[in-house]
Amino acid sequence: MSSIHKSVLIQEVISNLNLKPGDNAIDCTFGGGGHSREILKKIAPSGKLLAIDADAGVESQKLKAENPNIIFVNDNFRNLKRIVENSFSHPVNGILMDLGLSSDQLENSGRGFTFQKDEPLDMRFDVKGDLTAAEILNSYSLENLIYIFENFGEVSGAERLAKKILEIRRKKKFATTFDLVAAVEEAGVKSRTPKINSATLVFQALRLAVNDELGALKEALLAAKEILAPGGRLCVISFHALEDKIVKNFFRDWYKAKEVKLLTKKPIAPEFGEVKANPRSRSAKLRVIEKI
Repeated sequence: MSSIHKSVLIQEVISNLNLKPGDNAIDCTFGGGGHSREILKKIAPSGKLLAIDADAGVESQKLKAENPNIIFVNDNFRNLKRIVENSFSHPVNGILMDLGLSSDQLENSGRGFTFQKDEPLDMRFDVKGDLTAAEILNSYSLENLIYIFENFGEVSGAERLAKKILEIRRKKKFATTFDLVAAVEEAGVKSRTPKINSATLVFQALRLAVNDELGALKEALLAAKEILAPGGRLCVISFHALEDKIVKNFFRDWYKAKEVKLLTKKPIAPEFGEVKANPRSRSAKLRVIEKI
Protein backbone atom coordinates (compact mmCIF):
# COMPACT_ATOMS: atom_id res chain seq x y z
CA MET A 1 0.00 0.00 0.00
CA SER A 2 1.46 3.37 -0.93
CA SER A 3 1.25 6.31 1.43
CA ILE A 4 0.22 9.78 0.36
CA HIS A 5 3.02 12.30 0.75
CA LYS A 6 2.29 14.89 3.40
CA SER A 7 4.25 18.12 3.10
CA VAL A 8 5.64 19.10 6.52
CA LEU A 9 5.40 22.39 8.43
CA ILE A 10 3.06 23.91 5.81
CA GLN A 11 1.54 26.63 8.05
CA GLU A 12 4.96 27.53 9.46
CA VAL A 13 6.50 27.78 5.98
CA ILE A 14 3.66 29.93 4.62
CA SER A 15 3.67 32.35 7.58
CA ASN A 16 7.48 32.68 7.47
CA LEU A 17 7.68 33.20 3.70
CA ASN A 18 5.28 36.12 4.32
CA LEU A 19 4.24 36.32 0.67
CA LYS A 20 1.63 38.78 -0.65
CA PRO A 21 -0.58 38.81 -3.77
CA GLY A 22 1.62 39.53 -6.79
CA ASP A 23 4.85 38.27 -5.17
CA ASN A 24 6.96 35.65 -6.97
CA ALA A 25 8.42 32.55 -5.36
CA ILE A 26 10.50 29.43 -5.96
CA ASP A 27 9.82 25.94 -4.61
CA CYS A 28 13.20 24.27 -5.12
CA THR A 29 11.94 20.77 -4.25
CA PHE A 30 8.40 20.43 -5.63
CA GLY A 31 7.88 16.79 -4.58
CA GLY A 32 4.18 16.17 -3.97
CA GLY A 33 3.37 19.85 -4.54
CA GLY A 34 1.81 20.47 -1.11
CA HIS A 35 3.84 23.59 -0.34
CA SER A 36 3.49 24.88 -3.92
CA ARG A 37 -0.33 24.78 -3.73
CA GLU A 38 -0.34 26.92 -0.59
CA ILE A 39 2.25 29.35 -1.99
CA LEU A 40 0.14 29.82 -5.15
CA LYS A 41 -2.88 30.77 -3.00
CA LYS A 42 -0.83 33.49 -1.27
CA ILE A 43 0.62 35.05 -4.42
CA ALA A 44 -2.59 34.86 -6.52
CA PRO A 45 -3.85 36.21 -8.82
CA SER A 46 -0.72 37.44 -10.61
CA GLY A 47 2.30 36.07 -8.71
CA LYS A 48 4.49 33.50 -10.46
CA LEU A 49 5.88 30.31 -8.95
CA LEU A 50 8.95 28.48 -10.25
CA ALA A 51 8.70 24.81 -9.20
CA ILE A 52 11.82 22.63 -9.51
CA ASP A 53 12.33 18.90 -9.02
CA ALA A 54 15.18 16.60 -10.02
CA ASP A 55 12.77 13.69 -10.42
CA ALA A 56 11.07 13.75 -13.83
CA GLY A 57 8.33 11.51 -12.43
CA VAL A 58 6.81 14.05 -10.02
CA GLU A 59 3.17 14.89 -10.61
CA SER A 60 3.45 18.48 -11.83
CA GLN A 61 1.01 18.28 -14.75
CA LYS A 62 -2.17 18.45 -12.68
CA LEU A 63 -1.08 21.60 -10.83
CA LYS A 64 0.12 23.22 -14.06
CA ALA A 65 -3.28 22.56 -15.64
CA GLU A 66 -5.02 24.11 -12.63
CA ASN A 67 -2.78 27.17 -12.44
CA PRO A 68 -1.12 28.99 -15.36
CA ASN A 69 1.16 30.91 -12.94
CA ILE A 70 3.37 27.87 -12.20
CA ILE A 71 6.51 27.23 -14.26
CA PHE A 72 7.87 23.70 -13.75
CA VAL A 73 11.51 22.77 -14.42
CA ASN A 74 12.87 19.21 -14.15
CA ASP A 75 16.40 19.77 -12.83
CA ASN A 76 18.50 19.55 -9.67
CA PHE A 77 18.14 22.59 -7.42
CA ARG A 78 21.94 22.85 -7.28
CA ASN A 79 21.52 24.48 -10.73
CA LEU A 80 19.19 27.14 -9.28
CA LYS A 81 21.13 30.10 -10.70
CA ARG A 82 21.10 28.71 -14.26
CA ILE A 83 17.45 27.62 -13.98
CA VAL A 84 16.40 31.15 -12.93
CA GLU A 85 18.50 32.77 -15.68
CA ASN A 86 16.87 30.52 -18.30
CA SER A 87 13.30 30.20 -17.05
CA PHE A 88 12.27 32.89 -14.53
CA SER A 89 12.69 36.59 -15.28
CA HIS A 90 10.79 37.86 -12.20
CA PRO A 91 12.06 39.38 -8.93
CA VAL A 92 12.02 36.61 -6.29
CA ASN A 93 10.36 37.35 -2.93
CA GLY A 94 10.47 33.88 -1.38
CA ILE A 95 12.37 30.61 -1.79
CA LEU A 96 11.60 27.25 -0.17
CA MET A 97 13.88 24.21 0.06
CA ASP A 98 12.29 21.11 1.60
CA LEU A 99 15.13 18.59 1.80
CA GLY A 100 12.91 15.64 2.72
CA LEU A 101 12.35 12.73 0.38
CA SER A 102 8.73 12.56 -0.71
CA SER A 103 6.81 9.47 0.43
CA ASP A 104 5.86 8.93 -3.21
CA GLN A 105 9.55 8.60 -4.10
CA LEU A 106 10.08 6.21 -1.20
CA GLU A 107 7.09 4.03 -1.96
CA ASN A 108 6.54 4.12 -5.70
CA SER A 109 9.74 4.92 -7.56
CA GLY A 110 11.03 1.35 -7.87
CA ARG A 111 14.54 2.78 -7.43
CA GLY A 112 15.49 1.28 -4.09
CA PHE A 113 15.02 4.22 -1.72
CA THR A 114 13.39 2.01 0.94
CA PHE A 115 14.77 -1.13 2.58
CA GLN A 116 11.20 -2.45 2.97
CA LYS A 117 10.84 -3.45 -0.71
CA ASP A 118 13.12 -5.58 -2.88
CA GLU A 119 14.07 -3.21 -5.70
CA PRO A 120 17.15 -2.44 -7.83
CA LEU A 121 19.87 -0.57 -5.91
CA ASP A 122 19.55 2.65 -7.88
CA MET A 123 18.68 5.60 -5.56
CA ARG A 124 19.13 8.28 -8.24
CA PHE A 125 16.69 11.22 -8.08
CA ASP A 126 17.58 11.99 -11.68
CA VAL A 127 17.83 8.78 -13.71
CA LYS A 128 20.08 10.59 -16.21
CA GLY A 129 22.81 10.62 -13.54
CA ASP A 130 25.63 8.07 -13.88
CA LEU A 131 26.23 6.87 -10.32
CA THR A 132 23.96 4.29 -8.66
CA ALA A 133 23.96 2.75 -5.18
CA ALA A 134 24.88 -0.64 -6.71
CA GLU A 135 27.95 0.87 -8.35
CA ILE A 136 29.11 2.34 -5.02
CA LEU A 137 28.63 -0.98 -3.21
CA ASN A 138 30.31 -3.02 -5.96
CA SER A 139 33.29 -0.80 -6.76
CA TYR A 140 34.18 1.65 -3.96
CA SER A 141 37.22 0.98 -1.77
CA LEU A 142 36.96 -0.01 1.88
CA GLU A 143 38.06 3.51 2.94
CA ASN A 144 35.47 5.23 0.74
CA LEU A 145 32.66 2.98 1.97
CA ILE A 146 33.62 3.65 5.59
CA TYR A 147 33.68 7.39 4.87
CA ILE A 148 30.17 7.31 3.33
CA PHE A 149 28.63 5.29 6.16
CA GLU A 150 30.34 7.31 8.93
CA ASN A 151 29.89 10.78 7.47
CA PHE A 152 26.56 10.55 5.66
CA GLY A 153 24.75 8.05 7.88
CA GLU A 154 26.59 8.28 11.21
CA VAL A 155 26.38 4.48 11.10
CA SER A 156 27.68 2.73 14.21
CA GLY A 157 29.84 -0.13 12.96
CA ALA A 158 30.64 1.52 9.62
CA GLU A 159 33.99 -0.29 9.26
CA ARG A 160 32.43 -3.67 10.08
CA LEU A 161 29.72 -3.10 7.47
CA ALA A 162 32.20 -1.94 4.81
CA LYS A 163 34.34 -5.07 5.35
CA LYS A 164 31.24 -7.27 5.12
CA ILE A 165 30.27 -5.60 1.80
CA LEU A 166 33.73 -6.31 0.34
CA GLU A 167 33.53 -9.93 1.53
CA ILE A 168 30.07 -10.43 -0.02
CA ARG A 169 30.82 -8.72 -3.36
CA ARG A 170 33.79 -11.03 -4.01
CA LYS A 171 31.26 -13.86 -4.39
CA LYS A 172 28.25 -11.97 -5.74
CA LYS A 173 27.56 -8.42 -6.92
CA PHE A 174 25.04 -6.29 -5.02
CA ALA A 175 21.92 -5.89 -7.16
CA THR A 176 18.86 -5.28 -4.98
CA THR A 177 17.92 -3.58 -1.74
CA PHE A 178 17.45 -6.90 0.04
CA ASP A 179 21.09 -7.79 -0.82
CA LEU A 180 22.12 -4.70 1.16
CA VAL A 181 19.66 -5.37 4.01
CA ALA A 182 21.18 -8.88 4.36
CA ALA A 183 24.69 -7.35 4.56
CA VAL A 184 23.56 -4.89 7.26
CA GLU A 185 22.08 -7.78 9.26
CA GLU A 186 25.15 -10.03 8.76
CA ALA A 187 27.47 -7.22 9.88
CA GLY A 188 25.36 -6.80 13.03
CA VAL A 189 24.99 -3.05 12.50
CA LYS A 190 22.83 -1.50 15.22
CA SER A 191 21.26 1.96 15.26
CA ARG A 192 22.26 4.31 18.09
CA THR A 193 18.59 5.33 18.29
CA PRO A 194 16.34 2.36 19.18
CA LYS A 195 13.37 3.75 17.18
CA ILE A 196 15.39 3.93 13.94
CA ASN A 197 16.09 0.77 11.95
CA SER A 198 19.84 0.44 11.33
CA ALA A 199 19.18 -0.06 7.59
CA THR A 200 17.56 3.40 7.49
CA LEU A 201 20.89 5.10 8.19
CA VAL A 202 22.79 2.93 5.70
CA PHE A 203 20.24 3.67 2.96
CA GLN A 204 20.33 7.38 3.84
CA ALA A 205 24.12 7.43 3.56
CA LEU A 206 24.08 5.80 0.14
CA ARG A 207 21.31 8.08 -1.14
CA LEU A 208 23.26 11.17 -0.04
CA ALA A 209 26.37 9.85 -1.80
CA VAL A 210 24.58 8.86 -5.03
CA ASN A 211 22.93 12.27 -5.40
CA ASP A 212 25.70 14.39 -3.81
CA GLU A 213 22.93 15.94 -1.74
CA LEU A 214 25.17 17.92 0.63
CA GLY A 215 27.16 19.41 -2.26
CA ALA A 216 23.91 20.27 -4.04
CA LEU A 217 22.55 21.95 -0.89
CA LYS A 218 25.62 24.20 -0.55
CA GLU A 219 25.41 25.30 -4.19
CA ALA A 220 21.66 25.93 -3.94
CA LEU A 221 21.99 28.00 -0.74
CA LEU A 222 24.61 30.28 -2.32
CA ALA A 223 22.43 30.76 -5.41
CA ALA A 224 19.29 31.42 -3.32
CA LYS A 225 20.93 34.26 -1.39
CA GLU A 226 22.06 35.85 -4.63
CA ILE A 227 18.67 35.46 -6.37
CA LEU A 228 16.44 36.77 -3.55
CA ALA A 229 15.22 40.34 -3.82
CA PRO A 230 15.99 42.55 -0.76
CA GLY A 231 13.35 41.75 1.87
CA GLY A 232 12.85 38.31 0.32
CA ARG A 233 12.90 35.25 2.55
CA LEU A 234 14.51 31.82 2.34
CA CYS A 235 12.96 28.88 4.23
CA VAL A 236 14.88 25.60 4.48
CA ILE A 237 13.47 22.40 5.99
CA SER A 238 16.13 19.80 6.81
CA PHE A 239 15.65 16.29 8.17
CA HIS A 240 18.97 15.25 9.60
CA ALA A 241 21.90 16.76 11.42
CA LEU A 242 24.28 16.93 8.46
CA GLU A 243 21.90 19.09 6.39
CA ASP A 244 20.83 21.22 9.34
CA LYS A 245 24.45 21.94 10.27
CA ILE A 246 25.20 23.21 6.75
CA VAL A 247 22.10 25.45 6.74
CA LYS A 248 22.81 26.76 10.26
CA ASN A 249 26.45 27.60 9.41
CA PHE A 250 25.61 29.34 6.12
CA PHE A 251 22.87 31.41 7.79
CA ARG A 252 25.13 32.32 10.72
CA ASP A 253 27.97 33.44 8.42
CA TRP A 254 25.60 35.58 6.31
CA TYR A 255 24.12 37.10 9.48
CA LYS A 256 27.61 37.99 10.78
CA ALA A 257 28.37 39.59 7.40
CA LYS A 258 25.15 41.67 7.81
CA GLU A 259 23.74 40.22 4.56
CA VAL A 260 20.61 38.71 6.15
CA LYS A 261 18.33 38.91 9.18
CA LEU A 262 18.13 35.67 11.12
CA LEU A 263 14.42 35.03 11.70
CA THR A 264 14.90 31.72 13.53
CA LYS A 265 17.51 31.75 16.30
CA LYS A 266 16.46 28.16 16.95
CA PRO A 267 14.90 25.95 14.23
CA ILE A 268 11.12 25.51 14.14
CA ALA A 269 10.02 21.90 14.73
CA PRO A 270 6.62 20.31 13.99
CA GLU A 271 3.92 20.44 16.65
CA PHE A 272 2.94 17.24 18.46
CA GLY A 273 -0.24 16.90 16.37
CA GLU A 274 1.67 16.98 13.08
CA VAL A 275 4.18 14.36 14.26
CA LYS A 276 1.31 12.14 15.40
CA ALA A 277 -0.45 12.46 12.03
CA ASN A 278 2.80 12.15 10.03
CA PRO A 279 5.60 10.37 11.95
CA ARG A 280 8.06 11.11 9.11
CA SER A 281 7.90 14.80 10.08
CA ARG A 282 9.42 14.18 13.52
CA SER A 283 12.98 15.14 12.55
CA ALA A 284 12.05 18.19 10.44
CA LYS A 285 13.72 21.52 11.27
CA LEU A 286 12.83 24.82 9.62
CA ARG A 287 15.29 27.74 9.48
CA VAL A 288 14.47 31.12 7.95
CA ILE A 289 16.41 34.22 6.86
CA GLU A 290 15.43 37.51 5.26
CA LYS A 291 17.79 39.18 2.80
CA ILE A 292 18.79 42.71 3.73
